[in-house]
Amino acid sequence: MLNYEPMKQNVYDYSFEMRRERKRKITFTLTLSLSVILGLTLFLNIFLFPVHVKSDSMESDIARNSAVFVTPLIKTPHRGDVIYLSREDNLKLSWYSVVVNKVVAFFTAQQYEPIGYTKKMSGKNSVRRVLALPGDTVYMQDYVLYIKPKGESHFLTEFEMCSKPYNIHIYSVPVEWDGLGPSSNMEEITLGKDEYFVLGDNRNNSEDSRYQSIGLINKKQIKGKVWFKLSFGDFGIVN
Repeated sequence: MLNYEPMKQNVYDYSFEMRRERKRKITFTLTLSLSVILGLTLFLNIFLFPVHVKSDSMESDIARNSAVFVTPLIKTPHRGDVIYLSREDNLKLSWYSVVVNKVVAFFTAQQYEPIGYTKKMSGKNSVRRVLALPGDTVYMQDYVLYIKPKGESHFLTEFEMCSKPYNIHIYSVPVEWDGLGPSSNMEEITLGKDEYFVLGDNRNNSEDSRYQSIGLINKKQIKGKVWFKLSFGDFGIVN
């Protein structure tokens, strides 16, 4: 005697209406998922994107391993603004390398550019504070920047010139360290068109416009303005 096992049938095998409904649901789910991914990607590239701060150059206001949120819509900063800068070594890449970097940066919310990567600080994007604008004349004494805007006759300190308060981090270094690291004093210089002078708030440990290898920042290097910060136990608007 032969034993026959009943065949298992799928309800979708004989119901055209149910197959069509299932197809509609799958299409809707895929379309919604792709729309959310695309919308989020566009938002993170056009309006606001996160940046991981890996150095202590902006302490104490922005600590190492903080996340800051940058808007690329603002690329003409005001005095005192904290900005996100492209690499400062002015490395020249081929058009192909530039395209690849832009595509990868787009899909990683501006977090990674594979070609031209280096461990040197000057070869990385960075977060710094704009203190002098095109046409300003500046000098530094004891880590404090003195600024004379174009057309003015007197110098004022950076704190008098900036409308928003901020903190700078300064600590004493041993005498034998003199000449090592960022300088505490600087001779007068005058900024040209589209040139900006940037500093880290941690004046003893920041690669910024004081270094000859970096110097004044061109407007083309500004990728956006930092709006918010987020770290363990600290979050808020960046002054």
